Amino acid sequence: MNLFPFAMVPFRPSTAYLLLRTAPWWILYYFSIPPIFLIHPMLIIANLLILMVFFYRFFLLCSELYIVSPDMLMVSTGLANKTVKWLDPLQVKEFKVQQTRLMRYFKVSHVTVISEDDINMSFTLKGIDLNTLTEALRLTVDLLKVRQEHVKLLTKLIELADSINAHHGK
Repeated sequence: MNLFPFAMVPFRPSTAYLLLRTAPWWILYYFSIPPIFLIHPMLIIANLLILMVFFYRFFLLCSELYIVSPDMLMVSTGLANKTVKWLDPLQVKEFKVQQTRLMRYFKVSHVTVISEDDINMSFTLKGIDLNTLTEALRLTVDLLKVRQEHVKLLTKLIELADSINAHHGK
């Protein structure tokens, strides 16, 4: 019997958010191909730069990882220089949910988590599918309820053991 189950729910920015953030670069790349042939062949350098920016943005967004668990909230970002921030859920001061009209249409949002400690750390979960976040939080709350039940059971067992020890000690 696992008295303190531990579950981490990892998730990443949604596919719809990846498309929203990288589509403008892809469209720019696509429409910059005809001028290469019509105006000047050296424009291929600009075209390749646009393509490189597209892939950089795409892989940068794909590298973001968010983990929700009863013990921590963690955000991992970066390609070459990884940055990992984590926060105890008990130190969370507030959540801010941001959503544009286009994001609302694709059912994604940004969730900013702000801590209440001295350093006022905050981080943003970008492009989160609201259903995924809801499921992650539901699993975390269920896990905390199970932990609370196990702690109550252990407390009763300790009280019972103390009463038996007190009875045998007399």
